[in-house]
Amino acid sequence: MATVLRARRRALFSGVLVAATAMVALPAATAEAAAPARATGPVTKALTFTCEFPLIGAHQVTANVSAVFPGSVAAGSPIDVTDFSVGVSLEGDVLTALNLIGAATIEGTAAANVDVDYNGTELGVTLNGLAFPSTPVPETGPLAIAITGPIPGLTVKNSGTVAFAVGGAFTGQVTPRRADGSPTDLGTFPLPCGLDAGQDPALAVVTVS
Repeated sequence: MATVLRARRRALFSGVLVAATAMVALPAATAEAAAPARATGPVTKALTFTCEFPLIGAHQVTANVSAVFPGSVAAGSPIDVTDFSVGVSLEGDVLTALNLIGAATIEGTAAANVDVDYNGTELGVTLNGLAFPSTPVPETGPLAIAITGPIPGLTVKNSGTVAFAVGGAFTGQVTPRRADGSPTDLGTFPLPCGLDAGQDPALAVVTVS
């Protein structure tokens, strides 16, 4: 099964590359075939996930996903998606638990699934390398976290449409720290999250011509 899927991906895309610090697309078409991408501007989607927190169990979290997609590209030219971010606000029992364990800051990394549909063929893409910087934990009020990172650049050989949607899974590795910078008793813990049912996760459709 894995071999068939890899072969199908190679047939559909010329490559997918996740850059360490910036967007990288694989490989561009020749100058004669390439055409500038038409930008659609930022796309923002508010979705809820249910996450399994240590100590307090399952809690719903709202994530504001945003990115800028091109409206169209020429076949053989990269589909570059830029300015990707996920804004998360933690409050209530989650914030109370962080204060109880003595967390002065919180930081972490994340991986998110993105659903990509190319002319009716569904391909799952995992965005690795996402992260959020050390963020102060307030005693009251929401804790706002900004998760950012590189996302794949796709080069599609043939005309058609490529649809992007938020995937069903998001996993974080979270480290709360005390005021002196040392980890709390929780250390670094996994934070698995699943997209709640009944929502529209669609982000954008890019035309390839």
